Amino acid sequence: MLESAAAWGAGCALAWGISDVIARFAGRSVGVLVATCTMMTVGAALVAIVMAASGEPFDWRLDGIHWLFGIGAGTVIGSILFYHAVTHGPVSLASPVVACYPAIAVPISVALGARPDPLHWGAMVATMAGVWLVARTTTRSDTSAPEYAPRVIRRTILFSLVAAATFAASLTAADQAVEIYGPWQTVLVVRLIGVVTIFAILLARRAPVRLPVRAWPILAAFGVMDTLGHLQLYIGLGLPHGEYAIVASVGYTVVTVVLARAFLREPVSALQWGGVGLVVGGVGVLAAFG
Repeated sequence: MLESAAAWGAGCALAWGISDVIARFAGRSVGVLVATCTMMTVGAALVAIVMAASGEPFDWRLDGIHWLFGIGAGTVIGSILFYHAVTHGPVSLASPVVACYPAIAVPISVALGARPDPLHWGAMVATMAGVWLVARTTTRSDTSAPEYAPRVIRRTILFSLVAAATFAASLTAADQAVEIYGPWQTVLVVRLIGVVTIFAILLARRAPVRLPVRAWPILAAFGVMDTLGHLQLYIGLGLPHGEYAIVASVGYTVVTVVLARAFLREPVSALQWGGVGLVVGGVGVLAAFG
């Protein structure tokens, strides 16, 4: 089981599905930037402790450091945008939109010289159709909650799409970095890059930082679950048929929507579930035959 990339991807899906819902509470309790910085700090500390306790070696070679900085930049930008989306907009909208990132990787690969076949283009179209369906049905919700205001919905879609694009680019870099440094060191360094970057942004803004004690359990859980998801995805990528880890990991959007329906009382229509299904199915085809 531990040698199955799909199993690691499924574990990633569960961790990220929970993390996305926790992100709503973390972002609203201390702000998106502080929540993201704290999440990455907790994650870096957790990985460093495990590496030290297990004797996991740290590779100081620099020939792949550009991949680490690429992942770090993509993760910081994508995380801030995505967590802003789930903090202020519907979680059941933001999560499926971000989950389309493997489909966005198709035109990126074309720009880099690849020539996808009709199956890949069809899967990409199906995935984006699912995103459109989720967005369209979400805007028709009858709720009067502020996160369903038209301008919030539009901003949620925009931020989630841009986040998906950055995640798509960083995933390419992650595949290269994991091959050189392994999953543990890759996650650790990327987390440290994120902490330094966001901390610098917070210093430049000179805005007061709030970290009330009551928010600590939420922030800790946020850091543990998000980091656990990344670790499991990267471990899966390093195994034979690592693409299956991506297939399984995109199932996180199903977990997120179920939890948003159960705990956040977000309305999810049958059409919206159909859109989620198209996203998961399209990404599954892309990863399985890519």
